[in-house]
Formats: sequence, C-alpha cells, structure tokens
Amino acid sequence: MNREFEKQLLQSQLETQEETFQQISQELHDNVGQLLSSTKLLLVITERQLTVVPDTLRTAEETLSKAILDLRSFSKSLNKEWLEQFNLIENLRAETERINTARTINMKLTCTDSYLALKAESQIMLFRIIQEALQNTIKHSEAEQVAIDISQNTDNIIVSITDNGKGFNEKSLPAKGVGLMNMKHRTHLLGGVIEWISPVNQGTRVLISLPV
Repeated sequence: MNREFEKQLLQSQLETQEETFQQISQELHDNVGQLLSSTKLLLVITERQLTVVPDTLRTAEETLSKAILDLRSFSKSLNKEWLEQFNLIENLRAETERINTARTINMKLTCTDSYLALKAESQIMLFRIIQEALQNTIKHSEAEQVAIDISQNTDNIIVSITDNGKGFNEKSLPAKGVGLMNMKHRTHLLGGVIEWISPVNQGTRVLISLPV
C-alpha cells in the first residue's frame, strides 16, 4: 500500500509538471512567438523601404528568423499533445536537430529500432528523462559531444547518454536536486533503473534500463 501510495503521489506531481510545461508551451507560441513574428515583419517592411539595406539589418532579420524557428521547436518539445502524435525516436531526432542548430554541442542519436515498445504516456516520460539529462550536459559538463544510444530486446529498453565533458563527483551533487529527482521519479514510475557513471575528467554516462 505504501509503494502504491508513493507511486500515485509521484504520478500526481509529474502530471502537474506536464501541465506547467503545457502552459509554458502555449505562452511561448501565442505570445512570445507572435511578438517575434511581428518584429520580423516590421524588419522586412523596413528593408523594402530602403534603397540600400545595411548588412546589420539583414543579419538582424536572419538571426530573428532562426530565433523564431528555435522557439517553435522548443515550444513543441514541451507540448504533451504534440508529443503524443509522434513516437519517442522521432521526437529525439527533432531534439537532436534543435540542439545541433545552436552549435554549442554536437549531438548524435543511434537507435536500433524506429519504434519502442512503450505506450505514448511512457514514451513522453522517457523523453522528459532524456531531455533533463541533455540539459544537465549542456549547462554543466562543458562537453563538446554527446551521444544517445537506444536499443531494445524482448525484455528491456536500454538508453545510454554519454558526453565527453568534465564529469563530476557524485558526492558533490545536491541530494535534493530537482532535475535529478525528477529523472529518478520518472524512471521509478516506468519500473526501471537509472544510474550515473562519471569518472572525474572522463565524461558522464547516464544509463537507463526499462522493462518492456
């Protein structure tokens, strides 16, 4: 009964978080996205009125266009309804493209299958775990490369996220860090296990094993 109560409590917490993601996605799309699009339109109108368009203005318009595309991609990655229309692998390919576009880190995705034997809700949960791992890599690892390898057999789905960053001392991590707790909670709800392998100065590997 205690285990069931804990599971329901975790599920409720994560559902609340998904609702927050949904609200952020809507806000980015409806408000911030519209403001950027309106600004781009004003730049285009200004360019048409000029006989000679300065390079700085062209660069500003191109940069704004890229920002709009990145914002739309990020907004979609937070939208649960959008995610449910696609499988995990397709979403990870889109996430890989989004991260590589920023050119701050090079990401590579390797999968043995095009579809995983998980329900849509479980795929979204696994996607959030991988997202959190990638954000940790981008923010803290100082890595130049990150590789995601996904494989499955009749019993398990194995996800490995490996970077070539500075690694970390596990004892130095905050015991109640929200990101790591969320990763553990989601993996627990999926009935799996997650571990971090990180020799100092030798990169970090996040290993996730889920039952099929």
